[in-house]
Amino acid sequence: MKLQITGVIATIFLMNNVSASDGEELYGQLCASCHTPNASVKIAPPIFAVVDHVRQAYPQRDDFISQVVEWVDEPKAEVALMPGAIRKFNLMPKLGYSQSDVEKIAAYLFDKNTVLSKEYLEHKKKGHGSN
Repeated sequence: MKLQITGVIATIFLMNNVSASDGEELYGQLCASCHTPNASVKIAPPIFAVVDHVRQAYPQRDDFISQVVEWVDEPKAEVALMPGAIRKFNLMPKLGYSQSDVEKIAAYLFDKNTVLSKEYLEHKKKGHGSN
């Protein structure tokens, strides 16, 4: 019996790790080229800023994931959490990614321990991009 429980726990652990790596891989394939903080020419806000804004508005994991899925499915300026980013980069285009892929990406982003840079925190403290 103890061996079966250990096997179940190991299976759950492996399933969680697979979905996390799936989300990370999908993020790299579908999102990173635009949302990278280190690009010489920035065409979208860095992902850590996006995650920070969405997490502030939707601190619960399921709500965060739902919001990201809804946004990626149909970006709308009137409900944007980052209107300054829209002014700077324009509205994100509708990309046609599957809901399943975006859910995996959003879960990965929520679960990832995002470190906010000192520069970003100063930018945020000054209220830049908040309206």
